[in-house]
Amino acid sequence: TEELKEYFSQFGSIQRCQLPFDKDTGFHRRHCWIKFSTPEDVQNVFQKDTHILEGAKLTLRRQSQRRRSQRRNPSE
Repeated sequence: TEELKEYFSQFGSIQRCQLPFDKDTGFHRRHCWIKFSTPEDVQNVFQKDTHILEGAKLTLRRQSQRRRSQRRNPSE
């Protein structure tokens, strides 16, 4: 998690970084969530074509608008 925070902090301020681990194996699940402070920070990340961390090429995806709105107001 610290490596991810350090890498992505070059693009903006990070509010949260979650790297889920498998309880049975103890290994991470090969995905994570990073929440930036502003939409501009997110734009900065997507300005760069390729992201490589510790020799691994990262695939980035934006969270869908629908999913974000569901998380903010789960009663809908």
